[in-house]
Amino acid sequence: MTRQHMRAPLQTALAAWRQARGVAEGANPRRTGLAYHRAVNHLQFYVSLLRVGPRPKGEVRDELRAACHALSVLGRESVPTVVAAGATHYVAIHARIALAAAHLADPAHGEASRVASALAGPALERFDPDGVGGVPPRERIAGAADVRMLLAGVVAGRPPGRGAAGEPWLVTDDASAGFRAAYRDRRLFRRAVLPSCAGLDPAAEALRLGTESVGLHTALAREIPAHAAERERARGELRLLARRLGRTVPPVG
Repeated sequence: MTRQHMRAPLQTALAAWRQARGVAEGANPRRTGLAYHRAVNHLQFYVSLLRVGPRPKGEVRDELRAACHALSVLGRESVPTVVAAGATHYVAIHARIALAAAHLADPAHGEASRVASALAGPALERFDPDGVGGVPPRERIAGAADVRMLLAGVVAGRPPGRGAAGEPWLVTDDASAGFRAAYRDRRLFRRAVLPSCAGLDPAAEALRLGTESVGLHTALAREIPAHAAERERARGELRLLARRLGRTVPPVG
């Protein structure tokens, strides 16, 4: 199977994403939510094909990470649209898909202590219907931080926010092989949980996600002074999150 043939699902996904953005301009919440749901399904299928497909892992590594970052961006766009559409069942599902994708694309793997070294890495292709240029490490790390806060808010507002039914899936690079495995892989993303949140109750998971978000933004601001505003925004969101949960704001280095 050629690379061009393998990328056909990507082009389908990007076309669906572009269409969703166009539908959103019409201000019809239900149509917009459905359009974004289709786009998420298409792009997630492409990600799963890369994860379980026949091409060697080393050959698809950067393409997979680029696709995962794109899926996380799309997920962040889609969550508000499914909320507005009243599709409450899919809010946590879309947020958890975005969480898994962002974590798999994050060169720091969610660890604030690895941010400085991760920033030296190369940029990836940008899979976005309207985007230009590459995706630098700082953008992928910031995206992973933002998705954590997004899901934290979903869990706090709609507990337990577990996503699809079934056992929680701890996000990992490991995946089964075979075409049918792609469909199973898609279902796993819908109930994704970060390894750092394994076994936590909803309130504890939300607070952990919010704390990790601030930690990543703080580490980015330490290396990139212009990122300080994003750090302060995240700190404010963490304070609001802790208040909603009735918890004390944890210290973040």
